[in-house]
Amino acid sequence: MTDIDLRLLRFFVTAVDCATFSAAARELGVTQPALSQGVKRLEDLVGAQIIDRSPQGSARPFRLTPVGQLLYDDATELLARAGSVLNRARANATRTVLRVAFGTSTPSALIEPLLALAGKREELDLQLHFMGWGDEYDALLRGDVDMIFTHSAPLIDVPDWVTTAVARVPRVAVFARNHTLAAHPHLTMSDIEDEPIVDALADRDFWIVNPRPSGKAPRTVGPRARSVDEMLTFVATGTGMGITCRTVAEKHAWPNIAYVPIEDIEPTDVFTVRRAAPPGTPSAGFFAAYEAQCDGLLP
Repeated sequence: MTDIDLRLLRFFVTAVDCATFSAAARELGVTQPALSQGVKRLEDLVGAQIIDRSPQGSARPFRLTPVGQLLYDDATELLARAGSVLNRARANATRTVLRVAFGTSTPSALIEPLLALAGKREELDLQLHFMGWGDEYDALLRGDVDMIFTHSAPLIDVPDWVTTAVARVPRVAVFARNHTLAAHPHLTMSDIEDEPIVDALADRDFWIVNPRPSGKAPRTVGPRARSVDEMLTFVATGTGMGITCRTVAEKHAWPNIAYVPIEDIEPTDVFTVRRAAPPGTPSAGFFAAYEAQCDGLLP
């Protein structure tokens, strides 16, 4: 593919718009020979004459050939597009990009105000990134994202991380629809004491409730689920039950899955974990406003 110099296209379009080479040369601030050479170079690239020039000494302005008319229409559109691309890049050069990771169990009620708040701040470019179980902290450590939503507080101490509890979400039991406990309106942990539970790869002890309130270890079945969809698939096929949060139940209404509230288990806390932003920056102000807005948002 032959690269084309936008300057040649601008020479040509300006010459057409000004109707004469002399007027176009003045408009562009170049000599008339330089303009003529530029248009001739463009004709060489096209492989055809694009301007039907007036005879020497004629007062009649030049006319476009059929090929020249097609080129003029396309070149005009391309130059306008090139200008908008540059203007957009300049406009975004001073914007702050914020990358936020969320997961399947992140409540939608936390995402909606995040987007609404970002939409009011022209200096910010908010980007959402979906993350699987256990990937969030690695992404934050690598610097791939600036903030994550998680159901577990950090197990490592990173000096520039800020952790904020923003919501509490009840936990529920998950059963195949034909399970004997699936029709119950609610359950207690003693009701599911001996039920085999699908093992979890990330935050294992929390999601399988290990140890149980009785002090017993749960009876796990494998393989360990690496995502919510894997856990639900294992439950639906009768491998075992699961324990998850209510937001998963709201987002995954599978016909062969039943969710039953657990009355005597603590809700799961939802945290934001983010890199500390320097005071006075757009990032610091945005995160502070968002975290304050989340206070009391969910029961």
